[in-house]
Parts: sequence; structure tokens; C-alpha cells
Amino acid sequence: MQIKYFGTDKFEVKTNNTTIILGAEVAIGDFKLPGPGEYEKSGVFIEGISKNGNTIYVINVEEMRLCYLGRISHDLREDEAKEIGAVDILFTPLGEEGSTNLNQSLKIISRIDPRIVIPMLYSDLAAFKKSEGITEDGIDVLKIKKIDLPEDERRNVILNASHSK
Repeated sequence: MQIKYFGTDKFEVKTNNTTIILGAEVAIGDFKLPGPGEYEKSGVFIEGISKNGNTIYVINVEEMRLCYLGRISHDLREDEAKEIGAVDILFTPLGEEGSTNLNQSLKIISRIDPRIVIPMLYSDLAAFKKSEGITEDGIDVLKIKKIDLPEDERRNVILNASHSK
């Protein structure tokens, strides 16, 4: 799987079978998801969970579980985190207007406890990097397989925004 970031809240996730677009519109290939619900296409299983006017997408693909929080603007309660379940890769906002602030985002990350965190909507990126002890620069593409997921420690991945989409 390859993950590219296109700025704000938009990502492209390329799998062996299809391309998933995450953003204001979520799509599997050319099929745009109409909103909350359960969907299956090209070996991808997606559940859209509606929370306070935002849809959280939980994606099962290539034996990994991804969670795209969208423009979530509130802390997750324990029951909401349980509904999301175990997460391998979490896409979370970091303080851009209309989304969670840094402290709320850190609480959500702690509550979900993913193996990899990929920030988006990041007006607070420098503060996030400092709080998480991140010193390396961002990368253009995350290439990952289930075997590459960290076992013990969470990994934070900063993706550089591409401008080709």
C-alpha cells in the first residue's frame, strides 16, 4: 500500500487492487461513498460512522485497519473509540480551524492507540512534532505492508503535501 498526502484533509491510498481517496469526498476507485454506512468494493471494506456532523471512516484493506477522522472537532468518548476499534493507521487533524486542536488530537491518539499516526489539517505541526519528539523531516510517500507495522511503539509519519492532485 502507498499513501500520498495532497494537503488539507486529502489522501490517496493505492492498494494492489484499487485506489482509495480520502477527503471531503471518500471514494473507492470511481465509486464515491454517499456518507455513513457500510461499503465493500475491490477488496476494500469501509464503514462510515457519523459523529457530531462528521463522518469517521474505518477502512479494512490488505490486512490493515485504517481510520480517517475527517474534520472531527471534538474529543472522542471511550464508547466512540470502542466503536472504531483497533486501528493500525490513524489519519488525524492537528488544529486547523474547524477541527480538533493539538491537545484534543493527542487525547484521541492516546484513546485510539494506533500503530501509525499520519497528521493532516496541521496548523499545529511544529507543536505536534515537539510533543512527540519527532526530529526527522516529512516523506513524500508512505509505502507500507502489514509486516512493516510497528509492534511496540507508535510511529508518527509526517507526509509532505504533493501538489499533483
